[in-house]
Amino acid sequence: MFVGRREELESLETAYQKSSFQFAVVYGRRRVGKTSLLHAFTQGKPHVIFFTGQQTVASENLALLSREILGDSAAGAAFPSIQVALESVFEHAKTERIVLIIDEYPYLAESDPGISSCLQTLIDRHKDTSKLFLVLCGSSMSFMEHQVLGHQSPLYGRRTMQLRIDPFTIFDAALMLPDAPIERVIELYSVVGGMPLYLSQLDGTRSTQWNLEYALLRQDAFLYAEPQNYLLQEVRSPAIYNAVITAIANGYVRSKEIADVTHLATPQVARLLDALIELRIVERVTPVVKATKRQVVYRICDNLFRFWYRFVPLYAGTIEEGLGAAVAARIAKHDLSTFVGPAFEEVCRQWLMRQVVESELDVLPKAIGSWWGTNPNTRRQEEIDVVLEDADGELIVGECKWRNEPVDTDVLETLERRSALLGQPIKQCYLFSKSGFTKACQNRAAQASSARLVGLEQLL
Repeated sequence: MFVGRREELESLETAYQKSSFQFAVVYGRRRVGKTSLLHAFTQGKPHVIFFTGQQTVASENLALLSREILGDSAAGAAFPSIQVALESVFEHAKTERIVLIIDEYPYLAESDPGISSCLQTLIDRHKDTSKLFLVLCGSSMSFMEHQVLGHQSPLYGRRTMQLRIDPFTIFDAALMLPDAPIERVIELYSVVGGMPLYLSQLDGTRSTQWNLEYALLRQDAFLYAEPQNYLLQEVRSPAIYNAVITAIANGYVRSKEIADVTHLATPQVARLLDALIELRIVERVTPVVKATKRQVVYRICDNLFRFWYRFVPLYAGTIEEGLGAAVAARIAKHDLSTFVGPAFEEVCRQWLMRQVVESELDVLPKAIGSWWGTNPNTRRQEEIDVVLEDADGELIVGECKWRNEPVDTDVLETLERRSALLGQPIKQCYLFSKSGFTKACQNRAAQASSARLVGLEQLL
């Protein structure tokens, strides 16, 4: 089932409607849906060559590319080289629009290191006369960003567009769980994140506990092995990356803390963190406003990794004994509400940005995130879940509560008090709640023109 990606499809279609040569670079993490996007884009188009690079020798990739270009009627025929094969496509595209997609381009480049220079030559020679729509697609974030888009690449400056495909937001994730109630959508999104393939493993008609048991906490479940398999594909020494991710999952969120608990040198930890950030598993976070160098922390930004490293190592032996159902029941009863909290904050930030995009909120965002710091009066740590700074320096602030009782006036009053610590004008205050709001809170918000209450029904 293909859902979402409306903006990406519109961008590709707009470029396709031009009669000139186009070169699109499409990249993103494995499982994010790049290939599905490109198949949706090419559906119904008359002249499409869709080649997927393989981790094999150059001669095998040449044979596969030749078959895609020549078709089944020329079985056994092959071009003498990849350059000749690509040259034929460029030539043929002088008279008609052809879409040439090279998926898993890093694999092709691995088998034929000169392929990027070859494409550079062909693009420079034919770009003014060819109607080719060339797409290079890849899952290796490092390779695509440095070896295709980077200034050291032979292809630098040749692209006409690039699309980084990110995981779904909660809104597109909800489209993949059409039969799930809103609360369950948010819980499942908190557990697996926005990867379409991960979401496709879930059953929105079943409870969150059922999905935990059957989709994540069984040895034969695809998602049970996915984080480890992903690291095996992407890094050379998964063990040390495991150690760093585990440290963050257990609350060691500063570089020095991670180095101390893993017994790794601080410079090595810095390199590992940079690699995990590039893989979009970890993110470097600072307060949106009034940030200092000492406030830098690292968080797991992939929800499946956050869930896996929080619970699977703790219960691995129990799961391997076939007691995944008991583990799922325990997590659902004792841990799920607390675990969902940080992801719910991100959902609320996504909702605010959607309000901006849909012109429901008249601001030009400069940054969005959260804030934490020391109250100079009490010397205590204070936090604000949602902080959006606009281009004029005004702030929108919000507090997010994922709990089973309605939010009362004390939450709004605390948010107003904490907002004064930021030292910038407050444009609006938002309260987000899983379980609604007390009558007193509703009355209090109605008296404050800058306060707004948002429940689950308004979020989705």
